[in-house]
Amino acid sequence: MNRLIPLALAALLAGCASQSQVQLMGRDSGKIYGGLVQSDGYGASILSVTIEGVGYSGPMIRTASSDSYGFIETYSYGRRHSQFGAIQSYGDSTAYKALLTSPDGKGLRCDLSSGGGGQGGGVCVDDQSRSYDLVFKGQ
Repeated sequence: MNRLIPLALAALLAGCASQSQVQLMGRDSGKIYGGLVQSDGYGASILSVTIEGVGYSGPMIRTASSDSYGFIETYSYGRRHSQFGAIQSYGDSTAYKALLTSPDGKGLRCDLSSGGGGQGGGVCVDDQSRSYDLVFKGQ
């Protein structure tokens, strides 16, 4: 029976992985390009996009958020009791940075933000200074 616990835990954690559809549009055209954000459920995400037949891929890292965390401690002098607690507030905005490369050495740099709910957007710039607007939404 105890041998099944690690398998059940692995199955539970594997369910935390997710992916989001990505769309990019160059600021100099109306052409739409696609891609994916894949999360392993452990905090690591990979952004992959294809532009004009060239695939770019790289890590998407959380750089800032509006989350906060605090501690509370109270004392009662009369009966010598004290209490301790912790509070966490999840904000509704998170900033990300993604540095993508292609097999032929081209680069794409993205600054993104998420407003919660697994959706967000941002701007990507390639090595030729071409800008792309990017949006993503979780599935």
